[in-house]
Amino acid sequence: MQRFPGRRRSPEKRTQPTSRRPVRLLIVGALSWNPERIRSLHERGHRLWGLWSRSMAWDQGPYPSLDGCVTPVALADAARTLRDEAIDAVYSLYQVYHPRLWGAPAPGVEHGVWTLLRALVDERRRGAFDAPILRHWGFDVQNLAPDVVRSIDGHLFCNRAKERYWRSPVREGGCGVDAFDDCGVVDHLDGDRPKLEFMNDDFSERLSERDGEIHTVCIGRPFGIDYLAAARRGIHVHVYGNAHDDVTRTIARDLPLAVAGREAALLRRHIHLHPSLQAPGAAWEDVRRAKSAWVREFSRYDAGWSYVGRPLPWEALDDRAAIPSKVATCLAAGLPVIGDVRPGWHRYDELVRLGVNVDLDGYDALRGRLDDEVRTRERSKRAVRERAGYSFDASIDALVAAIERARECYFARPHRERARAPAGSRRLVHFTTSPDPRALARSVARRIVHPPDGPGVAPSRFAGLAEVARDAVRRLAGARKATILAAGLRLAVEPAPPAAARVPVQERA
Repeated sequence: MQRFPGRRRSPEKRTQPTSRRPVRLLIVGALSWNPERIRSLHERGHRLWGLWSRSMAWDQGPYPSLDGCVTPVALADAARTLRDEAIDAVYSLYQVYHPRLWGAPAPGVEHGVWTLLRALVDERRRGAFDAPILRHWGFDVQNLAPDVVRSIDGHLFCNRAKERYWRSPVREGGCGVDAFDDCGVVDHLDGDRPKLEFMNDDFSERLSERDGEIHTVCIGRPFGIDYLAAARRGIHVHVYGNAHDDVTRTIARDLPLAVAGREAALLRRHIHLHPSLQAPGAAWEDVRRAKSAWVREFSRYDAGWSYVGRPLPWEALDDRAAIPSKVATCLAAGLPVIGDVRPGWHRYDELVRLGVNVDLDGYDALRGRLDDEVRTRERSKRAVRERAGYSFDASIDALVAAIERARECYFARPHRERARAPAGSRRLVHFTTSPDPRALARSVARRIVHPPDGPGVAPSRFAGLAEVARDAVRRLAGARKATILAAGLRLAVEPAPPAAARVPVQERA
């Protein structure tokens, strides 16, 4: 195993916070799919200010769900606020997208995260404030600014696989980024899990107990599901979109046109579209109403879906780090999770660790495992037991401990060193998921040299080239396929079902 510099704690110590005192944080960036989770920090007594960055429309602030919990700050006032309010640390997060993908600017949301952080680093060097900067890295980071990253005092990676991808040498399929090397505080923590209060006990009677058929659910974008194979084995797939992506187009990607036409009636019977239960950009009461319904709505099903296969043209090492946010939502509702068997991939290893995996290594075998689960509910009971530990609230002690460690290391250094000028290039490093033209060209070359691995991928000197060609054809044909399938299948969003009977939590635990 390759090891990287930086101080780490053992897993046993991870749950022991360095300090439980309330901290004062300036949050800088964008908050991903569950922005209201930050309310849990406020509810624990931590004081919060927010400086929001440009990002994709679904990700970008401002966040009405945080009104009354986070005080908005303009960039021009940020350094003064840090000093006057005696803020303990700058906490930056989470995803980073290319400007081409950003939503429209909004009042107080005018700059990218690197512009904001670079301005704060410069103000700190001039003595306007004296506090550490901690960066929490999500999975979907398309670029970084090396000079800013070298000035950061603590790094929280979403998982070890993501750190490995960025820091491993290029010859090993990594990115060879060395901007993290001089930082003494490095740890790993998934930072975008649901708020604990949404993991309520409002469980419903399962649909399979009414009609005797298997019902599964995909929450968010469906990737890699063989809908026809599932339908032929009597497995229903209920899809709840994310209120942003075109669900029909995503489904079309995994359906062959000819077969879909012949089997349209079967597919219509087994594919069900439902309204999204996400509430991006909504006020807190609206978010609370929508997400408090997660357990009631999703617990009607027998299992949820994770990603199947390689959803997007990620490089091999990057693919191992992917974190489907839908897994935490499935756990919230007490659902086991279907995923293809991928030891060494974070998204599979987490399911195994929790004991909630329903392995997909063929749809006949999947039907058998789902029948076993319906009979025993063994994995569902594990999901209920494990779900609280998969909430954002369960990670707060570890997060605060990392912030305290960053402060300790920061103030242990002489002031001159703390206020050092940024080193390294100001030019952005674009990763291969970025739409930057040079990054796209590198992505093609690297995927040919380091082809994807995993189940169903046969080793071949031309495997990478074949994969690149398939991705190109899929992208070109996707829109046309979606149009044809929408007309042929006539998949419509189904109305809300009748209220299901409530099930005591003791029967689910």
